[in-house]
Amino acid sequence: MKIAVVDDLVQERNEIISLVTDYFSVRFQQFDITPEFCEYESGEEFIDGFMPAEFDLVLLDIYMAELTGIETAEKLLLLDKNIKIIFFTTSTEHILDGYGVHALSYILKPVTKHMKAFYKALDYFVELLNLDKCGITIKTSSGDMFVLNKNIVYIESSVRNLFIHFASEVVQSSGKYSDYSKALREDHRFLECYRNLTVNMDYIVKPIENDFLLKTGEKIPISRRRKTEVIEQYTTYFINRRGF
Repeated sequence: MKIAVVDDLVQERNEIISLVTDYFSVRFQQFDITPEFCEYESGEEFIDGFMPAEFDLVLLDIYMAELTGIETAEKLLLLDKNIKIIFFTTSTEHILDGYGVHALSYILKPVTKHMKAFYKALDYFVELLNLDKCGITIKTSSGDMFVLNKNIVYIESSVRNLFIHFASEVVQSSGKYSDYSKALREDHRFLECYRNLTVNMDYIVKPIENDFLLKTGEKIPISRRRKTEVIEQYTTYFINRRGF
């Protein structure tokens, strides 16, 4: 496991590295997981040598000279859309900005006073590493196709047709909606928000009246009858998993 620590203060980098090392040594001692850390004192230095898929996690300070943490994250996403980021800062001012670059969490400094939130964010990161491998097999006209859950935006059934929506394409399947929805909802990222429609909550930007706005720009409906339940489930996921 390779982790980048980007902060312009060496004492802050040392503290974060120590806390992350303690986390893995205590919670995963039976697996002998020893993270490899790479330190950077500026966003520019990190971006200059960055290679896609090189790091499992980036621990990024918000307030740095020249490139801020938010600006660094925006550049990172252009290079690696799957990068996982946890922000550190002394202010809550940029929480919405952090959400805009898909951060896993936003931890206030000093980190030692917010250990519960930090360890919760690391728990979520580890969970995502495992979930990244989960998938389902869908039946298509050209044969069976295995797809990763994380790549599915939503599935929907219309009349007798089942459609699997990805960020850049839609695949029609001959399978049963109820079977796929049940399998996906075993993964806590998925929510049946409307009759015959199950969405991956990681792709939801926000609820707007009776719809969810998705990162793809689409809007999908929220059940009017179950609206309170659906919004509550999404909000709980957002708070508990995203860390904001």
